Amino acid sequence: MNPTTVENALITARSIMKKSDYCFFISHGAQGESNARLMHPFEPDGDFNIWLGAAPNSRKVREVSKNNKVTLTFLSPTDTAYLTILGTATIENGAEKKQTYWRAYWSDMYPGGPEADEYTLIKVEPYKIEMMNFAKSVLPQPYGLKPFGIARKGNYWTLITSGDEL
Repeated sequence: MNPTTVENALITARSIMKKSDYCFFISHGAQGESNARLMHPFEPDGDFNIWLGAAPNSRKVREVSKNNKVTLTFLSPTDTAYLTILGTATIENGAEKKQTYWRAYWSDMYPGGPEADEYTLIKVEPYKIEMMNFAKSVLPQPYGLKPFGIARKGNYWTLITSGDEL
């Protein structure tokens, strides 16, 4: 599918995320360094926000509290595809959201379950998405030299038409 519309681009992004299952969550340290760690995000919600579970005293939560610009990267080797999401992260502790975004096998890491203070959520609201998917021909011409992208403008997504924005 060539994502010539925002709707197709979001469908393609969801597909890459689903095939990838895990992503790298990249935040920024106190000295400006980028810190990446493997995480298991939930599928995006209806507004394409991505939710991730975390420990409130973790380095990633401390870093997000100081600099909320983060990057998520996904890789789907079967499609020779990748997805990069740039977003704004916030820490969320609402009981209902913690219950919604919980995996049963996490009880080993968070023995108190989703209600416990040892479990929190990171919500990533994307503002730019770029991707390539060679199996689905999601790559602008010239062939594979630049990714395809969309950007959020307020509540709406728009196609990135200038290669300079990617």
